[in-house]
Amino acid sequence: MSEKKIKIASLQPIVLPDKRRVTLEMTVENLPASFSNIMFMMPDIATAPTRPAKPDPDAPSPYPNIELSILNGRRQQVASLFIIEHSEKQTALTLHLSSPDPNEHYIARAEMTYNDETLDIIETPFTLNLTN
Repeated sequence: MSEKKIKIASLQPIVLPDKRRVTLEMTVENLPASFSNIMFMMPDIATAPTRPAKPDPDAPSPYPNIELSILNGRRQQVASLFIIEHSEKQTALTLHLSSPDPNEHYIARAEMTYNDETLDIIETPFTLNLTN
């Protein structure tokens, strides 16, 4: 059985009322299961349960990096942030535009990478007009 490919399922820009901030809501599918270092002890069990194996500290993280950005109509980056070792299925982060233009057509962009390899890119056009 082949392992499912990690991918960005959706990227939704939400323009906030001040038209200077844009929240990017992103959903990622097929992320690796997270490591849990929780051990449960049951008082009625005579022997302690086996402790889960800890991850190898020298092993690379299984999680991808994601760059979220906003591009203007000339595809110049006007806002961005970088998430290292992204491990959340759903994320909502707000980017700030320093000189927003209400007549500009913008693009919300998410690029997922792992070990310098691009895994997925998604782009969603939007405007600052709240009635778009």
